[in-house]
Amino acid sequence: MTEDQSDQAGAGSPPGTGALAGIRVVDLSRQAPGPYCSMLLADFGADVVLVEPPGGSTRGRETNSYWELERDPEVSGYAALRRNKRSISLDLKDPAEREIMDRLVDRADVLIEGFRPGVAERLGVDARRCRERNPGLVYCSITGYGQDGPLAQAAGHDLNYLALSGMLETMADPTGRPVPPLNLLADFAGGGLMAAYAIMVALLHRERTGVGQEIDLAMLDGAFSLLSHAASLHFARGADLRARRFFLSGQLPQYDSYRSADGSWYAVGALEPWFYERLLQLTGRPDLGNGHAEPELVDHVRRHLEAWFAARTAAEVDTVLGDADVCVTRVRSFAEGMALAERRGVLVRTPDGVSQIGVAARLSATPGSVRSRPPSIDEHRAEIVAELSTRLPGVARRRVR
Repeated sequence: MTEDQSDQAGAGSPPGTGALAGIRVVDLSRQAPGPYCSMLLADFGADVVLVEPPGGSTRGRETNSYWELERDPEVSGYAALRRNKRSISLDLKDPAEREIMDRLVDRADVLIEGFRPGVAERLGVDARRCRERNPGLVYCSITGYGQDGPLAQAAGHDLNYLALSGMLETMADPTGRPVPPLNLLADFAGGGLMAAYAIMVALLHRERTGVGQEIDLAMLDGAFSLLSHAASLHFARGADLRARRFFLSGQLPQYDSYRSADGSWYAVGALEPWFYERLLQLTGRPDLGNGHAEPELVDHVRRHLEAWFAARTAAEVDTVLGDADVCVTRVRSFAEGMALAERRGVLVRTPDGVSQIGVAARLSATPGSVRSRPPSIDEHRAEIVAELSTRLPGVARRRVR
C-alpha cells in the first residue's frame, strides 16, 4: 500500500473528519445514484445514516438492484457505496419507528431519496412534510424523469435515459448498434455526481441564508447536461453527433481505435495538428496529411492506420509510438487499470483489508478518506437512537436477519 493509499484508507483518522464534518445526511435511496451521492459526501466527512427497510427489499423482487446485491454476503464487504456510513433499519408504518425517522429529519442537514414521485409522500417523508419540520433541510430527490410531467411515473435505468437523451446514438459500433457504457453516464455522472454537486450548492446557499431547499434531480436531465459541449457544436455548426459522424465519435481516423497483429487495441487521439503530423511521420506516411485529415484523404488515412497496426505486434507498436507523445494508448484490461489505480493511490484498502476505488479529488487541507467498512443493515440502531434522544426508551432493538 502506498502512502497515498494509507492516507485515503483513513489510517489513524477519526470518524467525522474532513471538509464536511458536522454535516448530517439521511439517505433513503436504494439504487446506485443516491448511494453514490452520499458516498461522495461521506468520504469527505459527512455523517451519513442509511435508513433501510426491515428484512431487506421493500418489494421482495429487487434481486438485481444494487441495494440487494450489496447485501449479498459475498459482495457486501466490497460495497463501496456503503462505506463510511451508518445503518438503521426502520419500519415507517410503525409509530415508534416513525418517531425515530422524524427525529432524524429534525437533526439532518440533507435528506436524499430516490423513490418514484408520490412514494415518499405515502411513506410520510416527502419534501413538504420534512421541510415543515426542518426549514433548513436540503431535500434531494433523484428520479429518472423528475417530479412531474408525462414521464414522471415511468420506469427506467441508465440505458433508457441515455436512449431518450439522444446520447446513446453517439455510442454505436460500426454496425450502428448502440453500445451500453456500463451505467456510468446517467446513473453515476448525471445522477449521483450531479446530485452531490447540487447538494453542495444548496448547502452553500443555506450557509448564507439559513434556509434549505428542495432539489429535483432527473437523471435524464443529468444526461442532457453531459451533452452540453457536443450539443453546443450541433446548435452552432450543425454538427452530426451520431456515431462515426462526429469528430469525437469515430469520424476522424486520428481519433479512433485500431487493432494490432496480436489482438491488442490502441486508442488513437491525435486530434491536434502537431500530434496528427507526428503520427503520420512515425507510421511512414507523412504525405497523407498536413495538420489534419483532408476530407478526400480520410479513408486513405484510416486504411493506412488499420494496416500499420495490423502488421505489428503490441510490442512493436509500443517501440515506435509508446514514448512518442502522439496520444496513442494501448487499451488496458480492467486488471491493468486497477494496477495503475493502485500505483496512483486511487485504489485503496478499507481498514479490514478490502480493496476499493478511493477518493478521486485530492484536497490539500481537507482530504477525503475511506474510514470504515460498509455497515450491515441496522448495525448502528442503538448508537443512532441514543444520539437522537433519551426520550425514546421504548424502541425495540430489532436486528435484521
